[in-house]
Amino acid sequence: MKKAIITGGSCYHEGLFSAVNGKFALLFDEKIYLPKLHQTDLSGFDCVVIASRLNLEFLMQNAQKFEDYLSNGGNIVSFGEVLEPYLPFVCFSESEVNFWWWIHEGADLPLYAFDESNEIWNFLSLQECKWHYHGVYDVDEGCERILVDEIGRNIMYKDSCHFKGTMYITSLDPDFHIGQGFMPTTIPFLEKFMRWVEADIRKERPC
Repeated sequence: MKKAIITGGSCYHEGLFSAVNGKFALLFDEKIYLPKLHQTDLSGFDCVVIASRLNLEFLMQNAQKFEDYLSNGGNIVSFGEVLEPYLPFVCFSESEVNFWWWIHEGADLPLYAFDESNEIWNFLSLQECKWHYHGVYDVDEGCERILVDEIGRNIMYKDSCHFKGTMYITSLDPDFHIGQGFMPTTIPFLEKFMRWVEADIRKERPC
């Protein structure tokens, strides 16, 4: 399966590829520099990851490219906030971020599996999803809700109902924290999450 990741060249984007002895550099077949995305053909990739904290102006310039890619059966993973409508049918709302819950003994971040039988939990543990999140998503009927907060707002979901391809959307930002070198639980999260995405794409669209 051929995978690309769109990055912006910031220190944390570059840090992602040098962390853990370069493990995540091997996860992707190509790094796409965001300012050059407009001249990049995405059709050869089975999955394209949009890294967190990218320039919104450049992302908006490529909104039609993302929609065309999805319409033609491409699959997109989006980490972190979606603060402008560069991805179709994605509705994000910012929320307060609880950065420091983990410093209190016995504390827990209230995140829950929407459906414990979802196949993702064969790859990930719920605890591996817990560091913090930057907002929540409204989802359309037909989307698959995966991870929710204590009042049922969506932190992670899968949308395979709007296009031939699929969007895997989460306000979690593992790439940023791996690149910055803190929040160690983001390392197994990203590795296992991408393993699930690959398995899910193969299952739905076998080669």
